[in-house]
Amino acid sequence: MDFNEYIGCLHIHINQETEKQILESIFYEAKQSGLDFIILTPHTPVKRRWDDYFSLEGYKDGLIVLTGEEADEGSGQNHILIYGNRLWLGKKPVEEIVSHQNNNLLMFAAHPDGQHNLFGFSVDHKWKKKNLFNSLTGIEVWSALFDFVEKTNPSNLIFRYFSFPHNLQGPSLVTLQKWDRILKKRRFVGVCGLDMHTLPFLIKLLDVRKIFSFRIVFKTLRNHILTQKKITGDFEKDRDVIVDAFMQGKVFFANDFIADSRGFFLGSSDKKKTMGDFLSIEEEILVEIPEKSYINIKIGSKIVYSGNVKRLVLKPDVFGACRVEAFYKEKAWIFSNPIFIQHPKN
Repeated sequence: MDFNEYIGCLHIHINQETEKQILESIFYEAKQSGLDFIILTPHTPVKRRWDDYFSLEGYKDGLIVLTGEEADEGSGQNHILIYGNRLWLGKKPVEEIVSHQNNNLLMFAAHPDGQHNLFGFSVDHKWKKKNLFNSLTGIEVWSALFDFVEKTNPSNLIFRYFSFPHNLQGPSLVTLQKWDRILKKRRFVGVCGLDMHTLPFLIKLLDVRKIFSFRIVFKTLRNHILTQKKITGDFEKDRDVIVDAFMQGKVFFANDFIADSRGFFLGSSDKKKTMGDFLSIEEEILVEIPEKSYINIKIGSKIVYSGNVKRLVLKPDVFGACRVEAFYKEKAWIFSNPIFIQHPKN
């Protein structure tokens, strides 16, 4: 069975002052970068006087534009990337925000271990209320912004600037371990996010190499969904295809600036099942990588295989959430959501 692959970026910021021509530029650059969809996630406006924002949703010259939100409690912690709402949900206790999950919203914990010293002092954007993870769809495992700023400070800012995006390191070990712990108990979908903002005029002038332009950033961390359904041009149906794929965890995310990750596959050897599905321990796992690379196959937190491969068939001998990490030329490249290995009687 063939799966259709579609590529998109999420955690993209605009605001009420973003001009129409800038929006059109964002949509154009996304399409030129090979994206099929983007999910906008502006911060909740303080006075919530931006109700026409949600009307931006739809097809824009062949690009699917979805309008979400980065909601918070009015603080730097416990931010949630939300999609599916048509009213602003943020600027209230996070417990109240996640209570809307029964409305089948996509909800991802944003930059759960995010912190930086970019301005010479510590700034903390971590998730503190981890008990609420059970109310979320999943977690932003890899953040482009926090990957960059985590090791950036005033003394090395210029060097780090001219090294971007080649200096993206990959998800933090702490976040990966957190993801694996939750996957032992339940489905918890991992995604990557850009946390990309439109640059203020002065900073845009200082960005002499246009490194932080959408044209560059859209080619870095991208989510690839696999679905049996095809995108047809009918917006409502196509939106549901994308949302369903995220809900089911049929997604891998990659730094496509390193190499094109299209064609990656994790699933059953007959290709009838993929990430997010359940596989009997008696069945074989198939891993296909677009370029020969060093991979780790993890079931739970245990590495069951490591090696340089382009294609691998493996019969697991343990139960649990099985996911793949791929490293290309010693750089973090592809991270898959898991396929779930279960006992044949379950």
